[in-house]
Amino acid sequence: MGILTFVLHSCSGQTVFPSGDLPVSSSWEHPGSPVFIHMESSLYSLPCSPIELEVADPTYHWVRDRAAPRLLSVTKEGHLLFQHFQAGDSGKYSCTISYTKHGVPVSETFHYSIFGYHVLGGLDTVLLFYSKVCEDEWTKRFLWGLQEKLRQLEIEQQCKFQLNATFCFPSLNIPSDEFIIQVHLEVSFFGPHWDEHCNPQEMKTVINCYRRTVQHNL
Repeated sequence: MGILTFVLHSCSGQTVFPSGDLPVSSSWEHPGSPVFIHMESSLYSLPCSPIELEVADPTYHWVRDRAAPRLLSVTKEGHLLFQHFQAGDSGKYSCTISYTKHGVPVSETFHYSIFGYHVLGGLDTVLLFYSKVCEDEWTKRFLWGLQEKLRQLEIEQQCKFQLNATFCFPSLNIPSDEFIIQVHLEVSFFGPHWDEHCNPQEMKTVINCYRRTVQHNL
């Protein structure tokens, strides 16, 4: 003899299950689209779900796959926050939103592949300094002082300097005891806080920010 299972509908329109037929829980997996974040973005906010879910009292749980455990910054709305995005922040992330629907626990997990990128281009710069000495220890102290001054300039101009190479050689000028310290720098237009007046999640705004930043630093 077959067993009939009845599903009744209450006056409110909600599904009512006979005793013993209630589903224990419901779980869903959603593959996510790649997310691209510009390097050194001051702030990027990634929502747990790509579409807004109108559910009551949700909880959020973010994890990063195959990475050393570290504290992730998450807002009460479930947004994952990245501040001053670095290459090491790239990776696979997952967010699980949990809530109750018709008395049944529901969880939905969204997967994201996050990639850091930067705009190609910049300036290769060579600086020449005259010196009376060419000793390694003195040159190291000189470069340390130069980098301190460049860090101040980075803050003022919101750009970034990368020291690539240094050479010290005799000068051909008279007097003959002079030396030239040659410093090779790579200058990026996009340093810390370069986008502080931008919304990095709106592509049109980001493009305009790129243009203004490059024009400002040229």
